[in-house]
Amino acid sequence: MKKIVYNLFLGLVFILKSMPKSLRRAFFRFLANMGYLFARKTNKVIKTNLDFVYNNSLSKEEITQIQKYSYFNMVLWVQSLIENLDVTDEELKQTVQIENAYIIESLKKENKPLVFISAHYGNMEMLSHYINRFIIPVYQVARESNFQEIDEFIIKAREASGSKIIFKSGALKSLVKAMIKKEAVSLIIDQNINARDGEEVEFLGKKAYQTSSSAMLARKFDAYIIPIAIFNQEDYKYKIKVYEPISPIKTDNEKDDIKIISQLEANAISAIIREDKKQWFWPHKRFKSHYKEIYEKNFNNK
Repeated sequence: MKKIVYNLFLGLVFILKSMPKSLRRAFFRFLANMGYLFARKTNKVIKTNLDFVYNNSLSKEEITQIQKYSYFNMVLWVQSLIENLDVTDEELKQTVQIENAYIIESLKKENKPLVFISAHYGNMEMLSHYINRFIIPVYQVARESNFQEIDEFIIKAREASGSKIIFKSGALKSLVKAMIKKEAVSLIIDQNINARDGEEVEFLGKKAYQTSSSAMLARKFDAYIIPIAIFNQEDYKYKIKVYEPISPIKTDNEKDDIKIISQLEANAISAIIREDKKQWFWPHKRFKSHYKEIYEKNFNNK
């Protein structure tokens, strides 16, 4: 069965790559519209998160706009993964602008490892492709799916830009090796986790648990943490923003150091989301570990 699914997947990729760009993009916009119309549970999660974070202050029109945009952004990731298979350097530079690239270049000269942190925000595929291709090769942590062959295809597509993909299940060992070699790693830190696996922070004004992996790596290996994000612009153009780095903190109290660094990270990601809230991944139950009841309440109300 998995072989059949994989062959269908490859066939779809081939068809989409063969389409004129305008037709391919129209197809993905159609998928996004269908998502909004039929994925009612996901729409509920988006609304629940928005009502919770903004204390029910957003209008119905604003919520609808963000719901629709969430599906557009999700299909954009897949669209870009396919289009980046054969994108040229010139095309990529015409599509993506980068702000404050000098921050990365300056820190590279200090001969220290770098830890990039980001969120499921904007077109993440374009962010990864550009940074790896033109700025610095980065080890990236990815989540495995149930289809090994599809995972291998995605890894091959991403590593074509210079990225080094490692799966979450065995990530720590590879990340430590990268730190020892003073290389760069990237972690997405905006997803819900349980108390055992992370640090409690204030995120978008609410309590949440956040992975402490980036904070621990930065402290242990004296690495700078660099918040980074990509913003979707008009006409499939993008702007990458590099933010002021978080300097490593190392005192005699490791627990407090990790907590302080984690909160600084949460502040940075929260500020990015507030720049243009519709571009964040609102379909995720980000606050479930602390506020499980808000999701249960809304899903029990048919």
